[in-house]
Amino acid sequence: MAAADFIKEIAKDAQRIYKKYNILASLIIAQSCLESGWGKSELAQKGKNLFGIKGSFNGQSVLMWTTEYDKKGKATRVQAPFRKYPSWYESIQDLAKLYLKGVSWDPNIYKAVIGEKDYTKATAALVKAGYATDPNYATKLNSIIFTYKLTQYDSVEGVDDDPSEPETPTKPTYPSKEYQGKDVELNDGLPSDIDFRQLHVSTKDGKELVEIVGAVLELQDDTTGKKSFTFTLMRTEDNGTEFDLLVPGNILYLDEKVYNHQKYYITDIELDQSRKNVLQKKVTANHVYTVLLVNDRVEDKISKKLNIKEALDFALAGTPFQYILKAKLSEFDEVDQDGFGEKNRVELMDQIVEDYEIELDVNNYVIYVHLKMGKVVDYTFDSRYNMPGFKLKINDQNTSTRAWGYGAEKKAKKSDAKSTDTKTNEDEKEPEYEFEPILYIHPDEDKFLIEGKPRWGEPIRDDTVKKASNMVSALKKHVNPYPDVVVEAEYQYIYEPALLGIEEEFWKGDTIHVIADTANGITFEDDVRLVSVTYNPLNPYDSPKMTFANFRKDIQDYQVSQARQIKQQKRYIDQLMRTLN
Repeated sequence: MAAADFIKEIAKDAQRIYKKYNILASLIIAQSCLESGWGKSELAQKGKNLFGIKGSFNGQSVLMWTTEYDKKGKATRVQAPFRKYPSWYESIQDLAKLYLKGVSWDPNIYKAVIGEKDYTKATAALVKAGYATDPNYATKLNSIIFTYKLTQYDSVEGVDDDPSEPETPTKPTYPSKEYQGKDVELNDGLPSDIDFRQLHVSTKDGKELVEIVGAVLELQDDTTGKKSFTFTLMRTEDNGTEFDLLVPGNILYLDEKVYNHQKYYITDIELDQSRKNVLQKKVTANHVYTVLLVNDRVEDKISKKLNIKEALDFALAGTPFQYILKAKLSEFDEVDQDGFGEKNRVELMDQIVEDYEIELDVNNYVIYVHLKMGKVVDYTFDSRYNMPGFKLKINDQNTSTRAWGYGAEKKAKKSDAKSTDTKTNEDEKEPEYEFEPILYIHPDEDKFLIEGKPRWGEPIRDDTVKKASNMVSALKKHVNPYPDVVVEAEYQYIYEPALLGIEEEFWKGDTIHVIADTANGITFEDDVRLVSVTYNPLNPYDSPKMTFANFRKDIQDYQVSQARQIKQQKRYIDQLMRTLN
């Protein structure tokens, strides 16, 4: 694009900005020309982004290579998201907003640019404010303005108002990531008919695909959506191809208990040749959900009340992942978010899981969103039958019945600053907060007093919380008077024809019955919920290790339960004694 053509293309938008924000059109045009290479830069072509502003615009971004510097000044080439605009106008408008609002540490840093009618003074003010590190930045802008007679555009006569669409939607919208029935294509070399579960390794480009035989897996699966597995493979004369393909970055396709052809990336390899003529690799692989989202970052922030769809659309924008809500939208809570964003996407999804109290189940690029997955099934774990190992852990050391919450402190005005020459009692005053500190007391506190006194939890001090309602929500999750009860069990599959058609299949999220029995009677019996499992999906007769929900239970009820078990044991012993007599 010729220089004159580019200037003509953006001039009208620059004049609209001048009319609306009182920033010289000549300055805006010159900056657009200089920073985008007259509209020819890759970022300008792909994202209509003239000024290299990072992040996303209404959920849209474009990845570009950029140079970042560490604390020691060492340069590194990384990919970063830059805002993708629908037109030049939105890009220019973002620059104008920067001049108007300044930066977090100084909102008036570009104040001298606003309303300035002399372009030489405006460009000098930019350099003085530190907009560019190039000491000749103002000189270059002045040269462009003078050469191309850009002051002719410093007029608003006959200039239209902004484009018809609003410059900033009152309710930011992001492209919906709800599942539309179209899946991301996987390697087409994978078998279509699965008679038994398999494991395949593939190159990044998918051109080589080989089955791995003989691997013993340990797959960890829980209700957060994140999955990973490890296995060790010994090099033999028959598995050289697949052994050599086990390198970081290559892909593993695994048939799990519920979903086939799950895509995992190899993230860690440990090569071991500790024994003579024995070579083996220990492989660690993480699900595509974790790998893609942990390597992508959300630069934008939102501070508003969001429903679950809005939060997921924001967190997943620009990714190949889609979601399916497994309950009605109205059944999910809305959350008053404050500074939601500026994290890598896995951290943001973890925050959504916590804030909205949901559970995730992931099938490659489709995320199933549950209020609570699973159901109550007719199945029993019994230590006398199919549960060779059982552990019960109870801990009430970290319990609390009340705690204080302190939010963001008010920033002192410059006029309020005190001299440091003398120290007065006022210097030691308590800090002022955006809202009064909140004392939260659990509604069941009376049941958990110790010698009539409450259990105090550590206070929450979070300078990012600016609303009292957000602090109350945080305190409700923080204060917990109930003891943590963790049940861990080993399961052994036993084929019993008499139980076929009676006992139901169970899986992650399901609630089952557990009985731990000894010769002295029952030590534990309750309905518990499976939230985490470590198993080998390639072996249907594997004995998985399972962790059941940290269910909160009234301590008085628990004590009653223990007393009932003691009575059962006493009756058992009495009955045994009568039999012996």
